[in-house]
Amino acid sequence: METTKIKNLLFVFDKPPHSSPATKEGLDAILTASAFGQNVTLLLLGDGIFQLLNNQDPSHLPAKNTASIFQALDMYGIENIVTPCENLKNKGLSLSDLSTPCDILDNTQLAKLYAIQDQILSF
Repeated sequence: METTKIKNLLFVFDKPPHSSPATKEGLDAILTASAFGQNVTLLLLGDGIFQLLNNQDPSHLPAKNTASIFQALDMYGIENIVTPCENLKNKGLSLSDLSTPCDILDNTQLAKLYAIQDQILSF
């Protein structure tokens, strides 16, 4: 019987919320990978950090509201949500602006995160 190797999968979100179907597709992929026991990390870069902003109201947009999915990620075993410290600083945000807990990485930690991944997927 063949056993499935557990892989380290890094999902990189770099687009603002509700700007394309990529966010919903990425979330579906994250949930699927987690359901199959893979080690999943979500990295929010650039405008991707806006995915976690408090009090989003995309009701006037045709896109699906994904904020509640981000808030429920820990219920699905996805606890590794990270962003570089420079990203928050550049966007004028603090952790209190985010609806979901997020770990802050410095450049050295970010480089190490990339180095241990089996696969990197961008959305």
